[in-house]
Amino acid sequence: MSTTELSLPTSVRPESWNADTAAMMEFAGLTWIEKVPGPENPGTPRTVRMYAPAGIMAGFIAACNRTGLDPTTRQIYAAIMSGKWTVLVGVDGMRVVAQRSKEYEGQTPVQWTADGITWVDAWLPELQGGKAGDKPAAARVGILRKGFREPLYQVVTWKEFGMEPRFKGDNWGVRPAHMLGIRAETHGLRRAFPNDLSGLYTAEDFDTDAVDTGDAITGESVEPSEDWLGLFAAAQTREELNAIGERLAEKHEGTDKLRAAFLARAGVLAREANTEDAEIIEETPADDYEEQASAEFDAAVERGEVPGA
Repeated sequence: MSTTELSLPTSVRPESWNADTAAMMEFAGLTWIEKVPGPENPGTPRTVRMYAPAGIMAGFIAACNRTGLDPTTRQIYAAIMSGKWTVLVGVDGMRVVAQRSKEYEGQTPVQWTADGITWVDAWLPELQGGKAGDKPAAARVGILRKGFREPLYQVVTWKEFGMEPRFKGDNWGVRPAHMLGIRAETHGLRRAFPNDLSGLYTAEDFDTDAVDTGDAITGESVEPSEDWLGLFAAAQTREELNAIGERLAEKHEGTDKLRAAFLARAGVLAREANTEDAEIIEETPADDYEEQASAEFDAAVERGEVPGA
């Protein structure tokens, strides 16, 4: 039995996880430690555990179950890409999915070209009429699958898919031809195995506008069952707002945006009732995977208890 089968959670509520499950979700990037202002002494940060939104947790668990990929080896993980929580895979994860399909028969060697006409098996620009450091114009690879009459060739160009290095030692700066070849392979695998790899993308796919990642599994891909923002705005009493919040928590559809909207409406109702914001925050319905420290700090700022804030 694999680690994934042993430790994947069956719930998006962290209080239900055992130690192995919690460790796996940390490997996957769905929980982490942050320093946040302390509620009683905002100038002294405290360490709290943070969690990704419930929607992305649910999407991640579903993707793991569908593909059988192991988060502990980074075959599949989650991260914020282009401002959205997203389920990502590495090229190794894609290869595993293809092999498990029983239809994968390997691939042709990666090839590169400087002019789109002559293709070579090794990118050595100084021996091919260029100079050391020149980047290939394009890379290609052919994916072999049972039932295909010939390899499915995928060509990617540097102009569309190449990336400038983001930091010293970045692979795109150290081995650009190798990275462009991986882009060709991941695109080819996705085309050859659409039923298995649809919705799964690499981090590089989100760093360029050259590929449509509209079907990628993101935290916003789970459609809400109710118009939570509208319900919050329409709530006229704290009891009514609490009931809506409890229903939201039960359906595991909470997001940072919704929690902020809930607290904002609670603040309005509190001022109307001439109550203390601190008491309102303490009465917020349980959303056990989200720490309340930032809300408590904001309330302290509003009351003028944090000098110079």
